[in-house]
Amino acid sequence: MLKLLSLIRKNGICCIPKGTVVHGGIDVSVPLYVYGTIYGEVKAGALVYLGNTGSIVGNVYAARLVVYGQIQGEIMISGEAKMMDSANITGNISASPLVIDKDARIDGQVNAIHQQQSAVDNDTTPAQPPRWI
Repeated sequence: MLKLLSLIRKNGICCIPKGTVVHGGIDVSVPLYVYGTIYGEVKAGALVYLGNTGSIVGNVYAARLVVYGQIQGEIMISGEAKMMDSANITGNISASPLVIDKDARIDGQVNAIHQQQSAVDNDTTPAQPPRWI
């Protein structure tokens, strides 16, 4: 827990809560947690975490991605992308590596680019949202 709090204090996060609707693009350098709806392009230099109540209608460009919600648009991820059990994707996906749960729904092409991973992974961004979100 201390590591997570230290990370949040140092780098910050951005959260779009349930019930919030954003019209227009978002460009962030910190982890983005989405539980509401975004209509527009999403660019993130870090993790994009889309909760089960979250949806994005637009293209997504990010360093990492975890999806429990819905995306309608192209997805281009420079690092790991995880499509979890409740994910509903309409659009093409490109990521390295790409993890797709057996219950995830994808209507589009999938391009899993395999690359060598370095021995040291410096990304300390949590894959799960903080408990208080």
